[in-house]
Amino acid sequence: MSNKKRDYKHKLAHYYTTEHDAVFVEDLNVTSLLEASGNARNKAEVGWRNFSTILKHHGRKNECHVIEVEPNGTTKECASCGVETAKPVWVREHSCPSCGFELERDWNAALNIQSRGLENLGVVHSEATPVETATAVDTVPVSARRVVEAGSPALKESPKATSRVG
Repeated sequence: MSNKKRDYKHKLAHYYTTEHDAVFVEDLNVTSLLEASGNARNKAEVGWRNFSTILKHHGRKNECHVIEVEPNGTTKECASCGVETAKPVWVREHSCPSCGFELERDWNAALNIQSRGLENLGVVHSEATPVETATAVDTVPVSARRVVEAGSPALKESPKATSRVG
């Protein structure tokens, strides 16, 4: 059974790191999860830290960024405006009292993990970039180099040049 679990983790890590340029995961304190009451045995069988290690290995091998982010507040923080809203674990919907943003709780947490990962990776959204377009009104061809797309995410460094994997 353990070989099947290990094989599945490797296949999953291979898929994520070959299909995506970056993978963001929470840097969970697995020890405290296992010490908490209720289902500790089931949580231990999953092998969270082992999967994270395998994911980092495949990230290095496939030139994919694997970034662990701080997990504190990812389910409470609004992905739209950043306001924290206290809610019990059994509440599965996120509803922000500040901006009115509503979303499934885990999806909201995933968006927060993604934004923290992009921030750690150094991806910038250049909102100050002016938009310059040229339209062909004459028969003169227009160079595509004159079109600048505003707000495009851009990595500050290439995946090969970074040493932040892991």
